[in-house]
Amino acid sequence: MINIDIGATAVAVLTLFGIYALMAISLNLEYGVAGVPNFGKALFVSIGAYTAGVTYTRLLPLLAGLESIHPCGPSMGAALQLRSEIMATQPAAGFINLALTFALAAAIAGAVGFAVSYVTLRLKEEWFLALVLLVGGETVRILVRGADDLICSNNGISGVAQPFYFLRDPGASSFLFMLLALALALAAYLYSERLVRSPFGRMLKGLRENEDVTRGLGKGISLARAQIMAVGSLIAAIGGVLFALNTGFVNTNDFVVNLTLDVWVMVVLGGIGNNRGALLGALLIAIMDRLAQIGAIILNMGGSEIEFNYVRFIAFGLILLWMLRYRPGGLLPESRLTTEAHEVVKRVIGAAK
Repeated sequence: MINIDIGATAVAVLTLFGIYALMAISLNLEYGVAGVPNFGKALFVSIGAYTAGVTYTRLLPLLAGLESIHPCGPSMGAALQLRSEIMATQPAAGFINLALTFALAAAIAGAVGFAVSYVTLRLKEEWFLALVLLVGGETVRILVRGADDLICSNNGISGVAQPFYFLRDPGASSFLFMLLALALALAAYLYSERLVRSPFGRMLKGLRENEDVTRGLGKGISLARAQIMAVGSLIAAIGGVLFALNTGFVNTNDFVVNLTLDVWVMVVLGGIGNNRGALLGALLIAIMDRLAQIGAIILNMGGSEIEFNYVRFIAFGLILLWMLRYRPGGLLPESRLTTEAHEVVKRVIGAAK
């Protein structure tokens, strides 16, 4: 038997939910609202994580008034000790570094998402963009893995501590970090809801439903889709920063195609085009992830030779296929009414009668 700390498990699940929610909302804006299939979601999440790896090793010491140490090679241990001491003794430097990391990651990911989508969508239809991002994500991952001085190649960057590390109380710091992740997820959700209900959001849905009609109304098709790709990309990058801080480690192996598949399962499971559905899908996958980890531990303790991660991949694939076949709208299908204008018209007609 294994003893499970219910409180710590709940905090871990809710933290993961906040991170997943950012990724799911970003994809829902791109594909669910605008109809732009992004199969390179892992790329934009990784941009946030790689940015954190760079800022926490190069920028953090400077903010603390110290000289940075090269994080790779023979000086790896000394660099790890330096940033751990800074995060433990100078919380102000840690919070400033986190704010700058968010800003840099969002700016880089947003610019990449805008540039790539604007160019490719002007040349080909949206599925060409999906292939470009899929290949681009793997290409960037391989290049970063081969760059010794960026995140130390295959070794990765460890000791990327979350901003509440200075409390020295694992329970309290984890709880506060959970609140941070949930607050950012809530902010992304509220912003996305306002965007969907705005004229720009309704235009994006028009693009999704009938591009020719929307183009005939004089709307800028390529620019609008590039703009929503920029928004979705920067939200995903913020999720990537939190992902790195949650694990405390930045490594290219975390940003393979499987991560993109996970985010697609969240959106399809919850409800394509519905931000509440994206949150529901993120929550369910976060719970399934934690259950899978517990199941793997139990199997290992029992001497089983089953690799539980492969069972998880099979389960996610079956969920995706089942939802597409029997419930394509997801558990929370998208509402057709995204503006109060419908209710206003009904009241006017009712008053006229």
